[in-house]
Amino acid sequence: MAISITQQPTSPGMTNSDYLFEVTSSQVTQPQFQFVADLTYSGSSTVLQRIKQQPNPSLYGVFNFGQIVASYLAEDNSFKTSKFDTATNVGKRFAVKFGEEYGISVSSSVTLYNGLSATAGAPAKSGSNYYYVIDGLVEPYDAVNWNFPSASYYSDITTPTAGGDLIQAEYALTYAPLTKAIQTTEYETISLINGNFNNSDTVAQDVYGIQVLQYDVTGSQISSSIVYNLTGNGGGPRANTSQEWDSVYANQTSGTQLLTIGVGPQNLLNAGTALLSNCAYYTVKAFMQESTGVDDLANYFSFRRYNIEGPACGYDGVRFAWKNEFGVWDYYTFTLQSDSAFAIERNAYGKTFVDYSTTSTTVAYNRERRGSTQFYNGLDQTQTANSNWLNQEEADWLRELFFSANVYQQVGTDFFPIVITNVDMVEKTNPRTQRTFQYTIEFKPANQLRPRI
Repeated sequence: MAISITQQPTSPGMTNSDYLFEVTSSQVTQPQFQFVADLTYSGSSTVLQRIKQQPNPSLYGVFNFGQIVASYLAEDNSFKTSKFDTATNVGKRFAVKFGEEYGISVSSSVTLYNGLSATAGAPAKSGSNYYYVIDGLVEPYDAVNWNFPSASYYSDITTPTAGGDLIQAEYALTYAPLTKAIQTTEYETISLINGNFNNSDTVAQDVYGIQVLQYDVTGSQISSSIVYNLTGNGGGPRANTSQEWDSVYANQTSGTQLLTIGVGPQNLLNAGTALLSNCAYYTVKAFMQESTGVDDLANYFSFRRYNIEGPACGYDGVRFAWKNEFGVWDYYTFTLQSDSAFAIERNAYGKTFVDYSTTSTTVAYNRERRGSTQFYNGLDQTQTANSNWLNQEEADWLRELFFSANVYQQVGTDFFPIVITNVDMVEKTNPRTQRTFQYTIEFKPANQLRPRI
């Protein structure tokens, strides 16, 4: 016997948190003993990080890979996803393998052992084939035994459902309200965990497709469309709708285990599903497979409603997208007055009216000669935007926008990075004790206009 793993994190996990392993060894009392851990991408032999640690006084080794794994993940700017998009940077599979090194005396050289037995070699003891990690976070009071509370966002369901009424859940990785206002030119996406993490061919969170239903002002359905989660539509692991999970489960990758779905009017338009002119609201449902080529629309992993609204009080509004605590994108439009201002920083020096450096035989009289001359003219643009009046749920959710370190503004059909510099909140209480809130946000473009010289 050599290394034993007594604690390990679950999949899926969030990296900007405490991502803990605990190990011990039957050889822990050997001279110069150290635990050795290698971090690699799943399926790769290239070591990203090797960590060595001496046993604690109780002869255990505790390894926290949270901040280490974070440096290998980043966001996917998937704002304009037309149908489905898989994870490239925000979610990846990692392997963590343990070994040990020790010598025969306190002064001898040390040998690295694989952790499986007294065999020299690279660390090879692992508790799982891979650990799937997303570039999100877990607040200390939200964690379940150190881990991301994945049961609130992921369930292994028997697939196909074969007509069974199994689940109607909201597993989208967001705290956004289930009903939101949106304008016809705006982008929006939702993200869902997809597939499974134990390589099962019978159970999975199997997102088969999305259904979009459009309604007029009377609540009558006026349109229905379905887009399937296929590799040809940017998703996967299915290649066609006739495939059941047991024929595609081995094809799932780290990319298909986290799906981003385009659900905004502009995303739908780009996907070929334009909103009708009399559409007052529409719903989006991420549904399951009932059997070969058959939709199970009674069961779903997400069901959301979007109310179509135009500009408020003549203002087009300011559309924000921000990286939420799950590592994916949330969206909101501040619909009321917005303003823009420039602060200008100037540096100048004084030149005499007489040109003492003349190269001519006479000093020319030049009434266009500049005295005070600017050699630096920096521009600092600041913008403000005002939200509409918000209820408690919306006000609480929007705090994530203010906490996020990665925020974008939609301008036309493009997204530009911004930096939030200040937030003010107004709380209004009416005689019926119904409270509403309004935010005023101050922000700057992350890339300011270049100095004028």
